[in-house]
Formats: sequence, C-alpha cells, structure tokens
Amino acid sequence: MNKKNIWIVASMSRPLKGCLLDSDGAEFYYVDCLIPAKNSEEATGTMVHLLRNKQLDLAEILKCERYNPKSWKSSMQFEQIEKAAEHARNKGEPKFALFISSDALDFDEDKETDNDEVEWD
Repeated sequence: MNKKNIWIVASMSRPLKGCLLDSDGAEFYYVDCLIPAKNSEEATGTMVHLLRNKQLDLAEILKCERYNPKSWKSSMQFEQIEKAAEHARNKGEPKFALFISSDALDFDEDKETDNDEVEWD
C-alpha cells in the first residue's frame, strides 16, 4: 500500500482575470496548501492544478516539505495551517491554509495583519 504523507506547499502566484480572490491590487499572492501526496513532485503538481482552479497562475514554489507540526508551532499562522493539515489527513484531500497578498507583507511588524489574510474553504 502506498501511504500518502501530508505536504505543505508554499507558493507565490499571480491572480488571473476572473479570480474570485478579493484582490487588493497586489501583483502576487503567497499561498500555502496542505496536500496529501506520495512525494513532493505529486504535491507540487497538485498545487498547480489547485491554483488554476482558483484562477491563480503559479509563479514559484517557495517550499514543499512533509508537514511536521513541530516545525510550524512558532508560526503566526499555525492554527490555520494545523486545521488545514487535519482536513487533508482526515478527508484525504488538499486544503488551502491561507492566502496573503504581497502588499500585506509591507506592514510594520507590530501591526495586526488579520485583515490582509484570506482563508478559503
């Protein structure tokens, strides 16, 4: 039996015409997704299709690694990432963790960023 691991794939993508993402005019969106896959190649291939379905064009895969919650505990987005990992594990299907516009990265470290994050079901 080929057991699938949960992979976290971080990417940078461009919104395409018709993208349902509430665009703030940013050129890029940073997208994290938790994907059940046999290997990293399968996970990144799935990511391309998932982004296309959301009218986003992959610009770059920033990271693709087996998901280990211990590595993400200190992340501000850990709660969203862990919920997406649980869904991917339990349902056996990919789940987006969050989208952050490139414009949202131009904030001061002390400011609240919740308004710049979009979570999709």
